[in-house]
Amino acid sequence: MAIEREIEFKQLLDADSYTSIKTQYFNNQTPFKQVNYYIDTVDFQIQSQKMALRIREKADGTFELTLKVPDTVGLLEYNAQFHMQPAENMTLEPSDIDDDIREVLEQRHVQLEALKILGALTTYRLETLTDEGLLVLDHSLYLGTEDYELEFEVRDFEAGQQAFNNLLTQLKLSPVIPKNKVQRFFEYQRKQQ
Repeated sequence: MAIEREIEFKQLLDADSYTSIKTQYFNNQTPFKQVNYYIDTVDFQIQSQKMALRIREKADGTFELTLKVPDTVGLLEYNAQFHMQPAENMTLEPSDIDDDIREVLEQRHVQLEALKILGALTTYRLETLTDEGLLVLDHSLYLGTEDYELEFEVRDFEAGQQAFNNLLTQLKLSPVIPKNKVQRFFEYQRKQQ
């Protein structure tokens, strides 16, 4: 299992901005597909603590279980291999979850036996490395809707924030901090019920 600090800046985009940025920064690249399966209890014991738990099906067909936990700067990401084919509405057994991730969830009093895959989101992603960090362009599809997002993953918060703000200025975009994908997914899901 790996633990990483995630520091990233995000901007939701409209379809025209997405196309423009794709042409300008990712010309001739082919997006790769990722599917995120979002896990929580039906009463959202994970999300209510501003955490997120997901299984990601990567482009190479492997699966990764990730727990994101807020930290003083950014998020701590706990990543472990997952060895089962996930499916919507699948109930997870505590033994299905990596020991270190299970320990963090237990410390936060999450009922492990109540964990369930509550939905899936498919992202078509483009990535390019810049001097300041990793620039990511996402087109996500979920629950009959879609959205577009620009992400900028960095190691240093202050330098990254300055570089991202400069990029937004170049792109003539007003900075708006969006909700993350899991929040947008569950909010949209609640509206559909």
